[in-house]
Amino acid sequence: MKKVWIAYILITVLSVQNMAVAKPEYLDVFTSVYKTNTEKLADRSCANCHVSVSEYGLNPYGKQIAHELVTANTRTLTADILHRVETMFAFQDGTTNLEKITGGLPPGEAKPGSTAKTTITESAVSPAPPKSVIPKNVFHPAIVHFPIALFIAGLFLDFIGWRKKQHTMLMAGWYNLVFAAVSTVGSIGSGLLAMFNMHLPFKGLIFTHLILASIASVLMWMLVALRIHRHEKMDTSLRVVYYVLAFATVILISYSAHLGGAFVYGE
Repeated sequence: MKKVWIAYILITVLSVQNMAVAKPEYLDVFTSVYKTNTEKLADRSCANCHVSVSEYGLNPYGKQIAHELVTANTRTLTADILHRVETMFAFQDGTTNLEKITGGLPPGEAKPGSTAKTTITESAVSPAPPKSVIPKNVFHPAIVHFPIALFIAGLFLDFIGWRKKQHTMLMAGWYNLVFAAVSTVGSIGSGLLAMFNMHLPFKGLIFTHLILASIASVLMWMLVALRIHRHEKMDTSLRVVYYVLAFATVILISYSAHLGGAFVYGE
């Protein structure tokens, strides 16, 4: 049991790490549009539009961009959106946003030494909707890591247990496989709810992501059916079928995860 708990702890750490390194694409758009004197601004990362890298409230420049996004009825930052706010003044310091950016100064702050106030009023910014305990994505980005991590860990433990003839490892692999299959229900369910909540169309890249994930879920349940009551007693032919299906499932969940990431962060 000790080995099983260690495996679960490692899975949790890896899942959290995977989520922690995820970054939005807004900074990439910003630096690709403004390639001159933006080294310092690139180092500021999210603080170009937010209060700081740890405080995610919008600064005056970020609020101007947010207003233009609402006006354009989009959540995708584009070069056109950035160009719309170039001639605006985030602060009453006589310097436009573009002049600050090309000068390597943060557009969301007043010029150094200036005590000018922001030009942004609360009425100029669309009020943020009240925060819900459950986000629109229904925690799908977090839930989706469980079937992936549990399944891969289960295959690894199962293979080691089979090769080394260790019943404990085989059982650990079995439980990981079962929990992976069960967690696909929550993963796909949360994904569907996220699509409804965010009004995403059932077509294109996101639809392909859903179909591949669903097929991978079915294959996981097939693997559970092949493993039930058999464990290390599998004969050679059945074990070949088992690992062929397992390999196909790994390919499916990997590509499905890639499509999900491409949808959120871009190709």
